[in-house]
Amino acid sequence: MYIELDKDEYQIVRNYFNFNFQIPAVAVINGDFPGKIYVDNKENPKGIIVWAISRWAYAYFELESLKRNRAFFKELMIKEITPIIDDLKEQYFEVYSLSDDYDKILEEEIEGFCLYDKHYENTFILNEEKFNKLELKNISGEILERNFPIVPERYKNYFKIIEMNKETQGMILTVEGKIVSQCMNNGFENDNKYFIDLDTFSEKERNKGYASVVAYELIREQRNKGMRPLWETREDNIPSLRVAEKLGFEKIERYPAYIWKKKLRSK
Repeated sequence: MYIELDKDEYQIVRNYFNFNFQIPAVAVINGDFPGKIYVDNKENPKGIIVWAISRWAYAYFELESLKRNRAFFKELMIKEITPIIDDLKEQYFEVYSLSDDYDKILEEEIEGFCLYDKHYENTFILNEEKFNKLELKNISGEILERNFPIVPERYKNYFKIIEMNKETQGMILTVEGKIVSQCMNNGFENDNKYFIDLDTFSEKERNKGYASVVAYELIREQRNKGMRPLWETREDNIPSLRVAEKLGFEKIERYPAYIWKKKLRSK
């Protein structure tokens, strides 16, 4: 059995999410990022899923309640997650967890899904001293501030319009009028910490220093507001790891992530 919490009940689960990598879950709990929260019961939750729709979900399970949590997660996936991602025409559902012990729940077979991938993510925090000493090469192009919607418009059916209008700050780098790289505060914030999203869109534009420069400018701008960046990436994403190290980020957390994929229906 699962229960979806109302927004005024979200703080019931606040004390279960205290790691830096779980700040996206905290942002949902605090009402700063649109999402949904499900529990097995309100009085003393043994299973919790916090879903930042348009992104991913965060799990908390008490392993002493293994059978109960397997049933909770399966029912949630089949009855709640499936209709939403079908409606959005999405195929994947990603869950971040605390440890490999959650294999006992998250690797169970679920009707309509297959476990597509399990991998490890790392979270990094900026070493201010290293960042202050950073010297980047000059590049051609122009860096401009730009606001981005916190979630894409197509998710509007799942949230009140006031939430859909939220924007977050970012930087773009243009070369000859074309955007080649962008970096943004992705809206996952708690206290003075925030997560960065970074993209260089074309393969041929990579390895030219664009990503480092645009990220540097965003970090500098956010530091003026007292904000401290976090960087997250798969631990096998070598290009991302290189940019993070170059900018002065240092690893603080490692944790497993599970990607479920919808099975194709037989015709």
